Amino acid sequence: MSDQDVPTIAQIKAATDFISQPDAHSKVVKISDQIAVKFGTQVPLLEAETMRFIAANSAVPVPKVLATFSEEETGMNFIVMELVQGRTLEDLMPTLNSEEKSEISLQIKNAIDELRSIQPPNYIGGLNRQHLNNAVFWVPEHDPAISGPFDTEAAMNEGMLRHLEQRTPAVYAQFLRGIVNSTLCGHRTVLTHGDLQPKNIIVNRISSPDGKKDGFKVYLIDWESAAWYPEYWEFCSSTFGCRFRPEWLELASHILHQYPTEFLMMQVIYGIVYYLIAKD
Repeated sequence: MSDQDVPTIAQIKAATDFISQPDAHSKVVKISDQIAVKFGTQVPLLEAETMRFIAANSAVPVPKVLATFSEEETGMNFIVMELVQGRTLEDLMPTLNSEEKSEISLQIKNAIDELRSIQPPNYIGGLNRQHLNNAVFWVPEHDPAISGPFDTEAAMNEGMLRHLEQRTPAVYAQFLRGIVNSTLCGHRTVLTHGDLQPKNIIVNRISSPDGKKDGFKVYLIDWESAAWYPEYWEFCSSTFGCRFRPEWLELASHILHQYPTEFLMMQVIYGIVYYLIAKD
């Protein structure tokens, strides 16, 4: 893409073909049949770096990043990327038969397996040793003791517990400490999408040349939460709240390796964190 093809900030802000909700904190707009832009004050440019890293180190299907820039006066960041053709799995799910769900699930599983096979660094955190972008670790100013990056899984556990201590009775956080450290331990570190949900999976239906059977091309989008995490994190984060989405729970059970003990532990932690967010 030449510099002449990159949309200007004015063109992006004037765009009205929203892919995201128009009032979303992080907006995504369609600029042309080939280009989409994600922008906002809460869009981390690290997301673009992560997509580039994945594209360079794997065959995991991600949108191609074309350009990134910022607007100093507003604090907005902009990620110009390839517009991926297709529909979200969330939209498509009700129309799929069992065979089609199996084919799509296999593609997602292969992508996640390849993502997890990339050689990890010696820390837990975002690409280039950045903090974790997840509500479990979010505090103002990204205190490294709570938000990371962390040198060990035990240090990450301590970060979660320190976060809970700020918002819950100290005696309860102390009660959880031993349980967390005896449950969330001994895991390898893997590259993790961090928000693997049907809304973040694009499925492009491709007709076969003979017209007898459609195929699918699957892309994973919305990488802002991606980071190096303990291996259980993808399963736990993608299935939190799935009792309200049984169709996705069925697919996720085939796509992801299951960590039942860690799942139950994280349900407790998620429940505290998201209850406090809702209460605020």
